[in-house]
Amino acid sequence: MCRLLIIDDNPIEHLILQRMIDSGNLFQHVTHSSDARLQVESLRENSGFNDKLPDLIFLDLHMPDFNGWEFLAQFKELIPLFKKTVDVYIVSSSIDPRDFSRSKNYPFVKSFVSKPFSKQTLNDTYLRYSAA
Repeated sequence: MCRLLIIDDNPIEHLILQRMIDSGNLFQHVTHSSDARLQVESLRENSGFNDKLPDLIFLDLHMPDFNGWEFLAQFKELIPLFKKTVDVYIVSSSIDPRDFSRSKNYPFVKSFVSKPFSKQTLNDTYLRYSAA
């Protein structure tokens, strides 16, 4: 079972993704959060428990207070504590090529997906992780 964590400050994005997940019967365990800072703390607290860590994170970049870049910097520090691989997909409305280039500095970022997330991309992502 693949555990998915969605971090985005826009509740509409959560709703759209969840409806696509439900309609495709994808990702049986999904956690939603609008607070990236809170998720860093949760990941830190649960770092030793594989069953409490996500396998995959969909991360928005542009959020108030604690943005996706800040999350990635903190997440990078947590990786050595994890006993399993946790991949990040940036899901952003940004069209700035510098954001795409900057995301390449993080080897755990597996993809940069432009919003809106397509059903095909979501399905392909699910198949990649459900087969693992």
